[in-house]
Amino acid sequence: MSEHEDHHDEHGHDDHHGHLQLEYEEALPINNGKVCLWLFLSTEIMFFAGLIGTYIVLRFGSPGDTWPRPHDVHVSEILGTINTFILILSSFTVVLTYEATKRNNATRAKMFLAFTFLCGCAFLGIKLVEYSGKFAYGIHPNPGARSLLYEQADVYYLKDLRAKLTSSGAIPLAAAATDAMAEEAAAQVPDVTDTSGAQSGESKLITDFLQNSVQWAEYVVGRVPNTHVDPTAHGLNHRDVLIAVSQEVYPIERRYGNLTKATHVAEKAFIEIRLAELPAEQEAAGDDKDVQSLLAFEKKILEARQAHLAHLTAHAHGEGDEHGHSSGVNAELRESESKIILPMHIPSGNMFSATYFLLTGFHALHVIVGLILFAFPMFWTLDRSRANYIENIGLYWHFVDLVWIFLFPLFYLF
Repeated sequence: MSEHEDHHDEHGHDDHHGHLQLEYEEALPINNGKVCLWLFLSTEIMFFAGLIGTYIVLRFGSPGDTWPRPHDVHVSEILGTINTFILILSSFTVVLTYEATKRNNATRAKMFLAFTFLCGCAFLGIKLVEYSGKFAYGIHPNPGARSLLYEQADVYYLKDLRAKLTSSGAIPLAAAATDAMAEEAAAQVPDVTDTSGAQSGESKLITDFLQNSVQWAEYVVGRVPNTHVDPTAHGLNHRDVLIAVSQEVYPIERRYGNLTKATHVAEKAFIEIRLAELPAEQEAAGDDKDVQSLLAFEKKILEARQAHLAHLTAHAHGEGDEHGHSSGVNAELRESESKIILPMHIPSGNMFSATYFLLTGFHALHVIVGLILFAFPMFWTLDRSRANYIENIGLYWHFVDLVWIFLFPLFYLF
């Protein structure tokens, strides 16, 4: 073989091998862990988007703008703002942790990571305080039992209100007695004007409310013409009276303050007229004990309510907090460290409590997962080899922070 051919074969052989030695580059400079994390976060985005979207539909679709405002359900803007600041600060410190890890500064990285972990713990601690406050007022879902939150102040609300009071030891006014046994039992019940008997603060509070308000509402519903049905009748609007009584338990001044004041004025006028009519009816009844007993019981209810309204008027000024949310029976029971919580009339309250605890509960669960992910590196040496792990959990933590940025204005600002 000639020298030229040898040279050609040699170069051809080299070119052939050089063509096989290919070098591949990744299409995206991203590791498998980050790919899996983004796939996971995409499912989480759809999950929370569905929850938040459902909440928005329920809230703005509530009838007559009945959705409770933050102050109506003891949502604290201050605590929510503090938690928002804490999460934003923790997102910043987790970035500093990642930067320190890339620079092999293990001490600095662990310091920032520990601070991020403490921020997450502080967020959960504040959330626990918020939850405990709502449970103390009875504003929470009640699986397997009747909720304390009622959408309407109706006869069913009134019935459960009386049942709660009597089961807690409240003593009703003596009912109308129609036989000797009933008369004897009624005589043993203390009169509302009798202050000689010693009662605890809790017992006196619930007894006064039963005698002065609940039995008055029962009397109105059962025996007074409903002006809501017949405006020309000499009576009272039953719906307004029930709302006014419910506002004594848990007042929502923003929504029902003016209605309650107007109802109290109408009640006073009705009571004055009715008390003026009773003497003639008692005289006409003669010796009919049944009628006399009914009229005497009616008079007792009217006088109890009249005295209660006078007391409310005398103490109307100077009450309430900076948001116009005056105290109610439940607040007074809580101040006396009582475990009794009376049913409350909060329109859309059940839907609010269900969505609030669902969304914030799922978010808190994600915060707990983030804290677990932060806990493992606390026992590692955070050098450059751990940078990918820190970056991935940092991305997850940013997502948790972003979800809260949506929840905060929805629940705390309006």
